[in-house]
Amino acid sequence: MHQTTQIFFSLAVILIFTNIVRAISIKLRIPPVIGLILVGKLLGPSLLNIIELNLTIEVIAQIGVLLLIFSAGIQTNIKRLKEDSKKASFPAIGGIVLPFIGGFLITYLFNHDLTSSFIIGIIFAAASISVPLMTLIDIDKFNSVEGRCIVNSAILNDIFSIIIISILFSVAFYEGTASIYYSGLIPLLKITIYFVVTYIVGKYIIINLFINSKWLNLENSLLSLSIVFIFLYAWFAELLGLEAITGALLSGFFIGQTESRHFIDTGISQIGKSFFVDVFFVSIGLGINLRVLTFHPIFLVLFIFFAMFSKFIGSFLGALISRFDVTRSLRIGAGLIPRGEVSLIISSAAFQRGLISAELLSTTIIMVIVTSMIAPFLIKYSYVTTRKETFSLKNHEE
Repeated sequence: MHQTTQIFFSLAVILIFTNIVRAISIKLRIPPVIGLILVGKLLGPSLLNIIELNLTIEVIAQIGVLLLIFSAGIQTNIKRLKEDSKKASFPAIGGIVLPFIGGFLITYLFNHDLTSSFIIGIIFAAASISVPLMTLIDIDKFNSVEGRCIVNSAILNDIFSIIIISILFSVAFYEGTASIYYSGLIPLLKITIYFVVTYIVGKYIIINLFINSKWLNLENSLLSLSIVFIFLYAWFAELLGLEAITGALLSGFFIGQTESRHFIDTGISQIGKSFFVDVFFVSIGLGINLRVLTFHPIFLVLFIFFAMFSKFIGSFLGALISRFDVTRSLRIGAGLIPRGEVSLIISSAAFQRGLISAELLSTTIIMVIVTSMIAPFLIKYSYVTTRKETFSLKNHEE
């Protein structure tokens, strides 16, 4: 079969299955991410072997990653995040420190190198925004004090993980050079240049361009302009040795401060979820052949246990420090257990760079699936079994 024809066939089959999976996920009220990864496993070398992961699918998947991270950035209400950060900061810090330590230790103790262990620590520090958000909305507790804290803490966890992994990839690019100058100072200088330049462009060009879009006759081009800035920020990040997702996140932050954010977010989400994002999650499943993998069962069980327990305890203790009572702290701990898109993006990027093994990538995927499936039940259980009523942020006075 001709290569172009094969690509058309592959994409058609992928989209047929992803649409079916999304429909089933909505019906069952489960995260579609799980089903999309399983579609990759079904269609790829692990089972049916009718779809091959090629360059075209990889490029589409990378665009999907950028659109997904941009959506997370544009949905981050910077003003409200600052207002809520006092309550969310300690749960977020606890949800970073203990999981990072737990992920690093469990990986290193099972004879993986320092770099792989460090990356798994960062993956453990990430969170899922979509899983707790969907669950909280479903039980009508999104506007409770602990509900907002869960979402804000998850946002802070993911921002931290994205920025740190980008820095790590930048440093790893220079690893092996004899000069400390190249392996240390050059990446630091490039990172500084990147954040300074992107801040200036975002603050004084992007925001003003979108605010004055009507006067500039650009109202019909805002969605296209948003994609332009996503790609430019991502290109500049890659040019300076950073991760492209950092650029997508930052472009989302700046555009999210304009009045066009809801229109753009809706447009990007429609473009992304209808094609690019789905292909990304399927590509994760396509990229790993389970037939040739050997899992260490004890490591897998401990990996999942440490991921859940460290996140729960870290966030729970952080909530207590923030002066939440025990009941609400338990809910916050449960709400931050699931891992999601950022963990998958980081692990996939690290695998492509040869920084983690196929076994660690597959173990991470299984961990994401397990935590995403267990967490909604824990969140609902924490509200049902504790009779204490929560209250809205509107009525909350500290």
